[in-house]
Amino acid sequence: MQTLMVISRPLAGREEDFNTWYRDVHVPDMLAIDGVKSCTRQRLLLSDGKPAEHTEYVALYEIDGDAQAVMQEMSARVRDGRATLSDAMNPAGAKVSVWETI
Repeated sequence: MQTLMVISRPLAGREEDFNTWYRDVHVPDMLAIDGVKSCTRQRLLLSDGKPAEHTEYVALYEIDGDAQAVMQEMSARVRDGRATLSDAMNPAGAKVSVWETI
């Protein structure tokens, strides 16, 4: 089992729009991909023991199978319009990584 971790931030003042899109559009789009079993989201509260200076989220997708193939399919769906990105997401982009259970 692997975990695809996506760290992202909304634009200032667009947090509600970002979360609505993520919950109602993006997560269902991603769960429709073969190999994506679940998604949980969390919001950053503390960083280095101090209150977070900005709003940041992490989405943890449980992947059963080839994580690289899943990531390629996610990208393909965004490119061809089967999945959409929100204009409320910070344009600096998201940080994406895959973690393996040991």
